[in-house]
Amino acid sequence: MRRSRVTAWWRTVAGVLLGCLAGSSALTAATAAAGEAPTAATPPVPTPTGTAPTVAATVAATSSPRVRAAQSYTALQHNYYVASESLYSGTPTNSCSTYSCLWPFTNATAGTVFLAATPGESRFLPGVTARRVGLGHYADDAEVSPSGAPQPPAYQSAAAPPLGPGGATYFDDNAWVGLDLVHAYEVTSDATYLAMAQNEFNYVVTGWDTNSADGCPGGIYWEDVAGSQRNATANGANAELGIELDLLTHDSTDLLWAEYMYAWAVKCLGTASGLYDDHVQPNGTVDTTIWSYNQGVMVGAGVLLNKATGTASFLTQAEQTANAAVAYFGTGPVLVNQGTAFNAIYFRDLFLLNQVAPDSAYAAEATSFGATMWSQRQSTGLFNPQYGVNGTAPMVELYALLAGSPPTP
Repeated sequence: MRRSRVTAWWRTVAGVLLGCLAGSSALTAATAAAGEAPTAATPPVPTPTGTAPTVAATVAATSSPRVRAAQSYTALQHNYYVASESLYSGTPTNSCSTYSCLWPFTNATAGTVFLAATPGESRFLPGVTARRVGLGHYADDAEVSPSGAPQPPAYQSAAAPPLGPGGATYFDDNAWVGLDLVHAYEVTSDATYLAMAQNEFNYVVTGWDTNSADGCPGGIYWEDVAGSQRNATANGANAELGIELDLLTHDSTDLLWAEYMYAWAVKCLGTASGLYDDHVQPNGTVDTTIWSYNQGVMVGAGVLLNKATGTASFLTQAEQTANAAVAYFGTGPVLVNQGTAFNAIYFRDLFLLNQVAPDSAYAAEATSFGATMWSQRQSTGLFNPQYGVNGTAPMVELYALLAGSPPTP
């Protein structure tokens, strides 16, 4: 399967980690290499990992998360960004042809927005606008349900022709798009992003399972096809989107749908430990794999529901899941093997919880993962290059969060 608010705790964490700042020269070099315009060092289609020119990747091991975020963004842009199309290359291997699939693109967008929101890093704001241009290449204005009924516009999994082959549409992909758009609105105050996010949620609710014969009926589908499974991410992340929209626009319909999604996930995928299984098939078979991002989105949805409704049980559930997840994943190989893309989502939601229910274990786990991945960085500045954009983009987000970027789902 493919998988403004800085608290005293954040100031403490940032103070410790920023105390070893490597100096403005490293930041300047990182920023200069991260431009959005085409340059001689950015070919129309970036060269595959392993043959790309080496970028500056010799920051001291004690460098701050702010430097690490900027350097990681530089590596991402240098190796994968195709400025002429505002897209990212699909190298080294890719099922979506020349350019990356939508999910990696949403992770690059998240990294860009979190970096731009980091204190002192507003110079990265032009990248947020560039990501909106790139997103347009995935748009499908003619979405239809499995029964052939028209649906609101959405974003397909691969760039549309002529740049790509187009592809299936996934409800979790569109959740990540919607959350990125809300975050971009919060960072830029551009109402266009908020309107686009609302359109996303209008599409998502058409994916609610209405077949009473399905095992544990209800829930948002994973893929927009008949007989799709229903996943924790598709429901938890879209619940987050609906609540965020309600908090910004006071649309009670969005909140009601979000509560449905959350309640379904708790009932059908929740476990006694507080952790969440991955998905349920139409026949009721449950995949009990425990993934970090599933725990994250349910933590985030619980925090946001508590904020929107004042119901204490939502926060209690979020804390139970977070504590169980920290114990389950730890700071060793179980956590590392989840991968950067899953863990960035997991940590953004732990940091959100920490704003209202502080626990030093969240920062410790995130800091440990960040240090481990930094020690494994390639000479190109990339992380896990076998995963392309999805290896490096989430690390931009994580280091930005550790540098004080306000957490948001």
